[in-house]
Amino acid sequence: MSLSASHAQDPLNHGAKIRRLVKTITGLKDNVRTKADQLVEIFFDSSCPQSISVAIFAEKIVDQCLTPNKATFAYALAAVLVSSRVPLAMDLLLAQLNRACIYTVPKHITYSKTLFGTKEAYRQAIGYKEEDGVLESEEKYVKRVDSCMRLYGALVQTEDGGVQNKHGLTEGWAWLARFLNALPANLYTGVALLAFLEMAGFALYRRYKAQFKKLLNIIYRDFLSALKQRGGDAKFTIVITSIQSYIESNKFLEEPEGRSLQSSSLSRECAPDEYAQAPSSYHRPSNRGFYQY
Repeated sequence: MSLSASHAQDPLNHGAKIRRLVKTITGLKDNVRTKADQLVEIFFDSSCPQSISVAIFAEKIVDQCLTPNKATFAYALAAVLVSSRVPLAMDLLLAQLNRACIYTVPKHITYSKTLFGTKEAYRQAIGYKEEDGVLESEEKYVKRVDSCMRLYGALVQTEDGGVQNKHGLTEGWAWLARFLNALPANLYTGVALLAFLEMAGFALYRRYKAQFKKLLNIIYRDFLSALKQRGGDAKFTIVITSIQSYIESNKFLEEPEGRSLQSSSLSRECAPDEYAQAPSSYHRPSNRGFYQY
C-alpha cells in the first residue's frame, strides 16, 4: 500500500475503533474508565486529525443513546472523562446533541405559514428527518426528543472523583430556567421537559433544594396549565399526567435508574456506594404509549 493510501485509511481505521469502543461501553465504572483511556489515546494519535476522531466519538455517543435500553449514564461518564482531557469532545458532543434535538439548546421555532409555507417545511426546521423522501412520523421524532433529553439530563449531573465536568449541573439549572422562560408548552416541549426532569431532577434537587421546588411549582402552575389548554388527545394526556405525577409524587427524591454505576460486577456485593440504598422503585414509565421504548 502506498503512503498516501495508508494515510487515507487512517480516519476509517480510527473511526471503526472509536465506534467499537463506544458500542462496548457498559454500566460499570471500570469499563467506562478503560474505554475513556483508550479513546483518549486514539484522539492523540497524530495519524488522524483530532477533530475528526472526536467528531466520530460525539456522533456515536448520541447514536448509541437513541437506541433502546442503553446505559445513558455510562455514556455521560465517558463523555465527561474524555472531555476532561480533550475539551473539544464536550463541545462537539453538545453540538451533535443540539443537531439531533433543538430542545437541548433549548430552542423553539414558531410555525409561520408565511415563513415556512407548509407544515412539512416547518417540521424539517425543528428537526424531523427525511427518510426516502418522506418525513419521519411524529412518534419517531418524539422518541428522539425523549432520548436526547435523557442523555443531556444525565450529562449535566455526571461527575467522577476529581474530574471536572465542563458542562455540569449549573448548566443544567440554566437550561431549566431558560426553558421555562422562553419555550411554549406543547407536545414536544412537554416530552423534553419530562425526560430532563426524570434524569436530572434528583441531582438538581440535591444541589438547589427550595429553589428547585420553586421551579417545579412554576411548572405545575403555569406549564401544565398551558399544556392542558393545547388539547385533550391521548398524546397530550400522557405527557400531562406524567409531569403531574412526577411533581405530586416527589419523584425527584428518588435516584434515577442507572445513575450510580457499579465499580465492578461485584461492587453491589462487596462495596455498595453511597446511593446503594436509594429507592429502587423508580424506573422509566412503561405505559407512555406513543413514545415508550
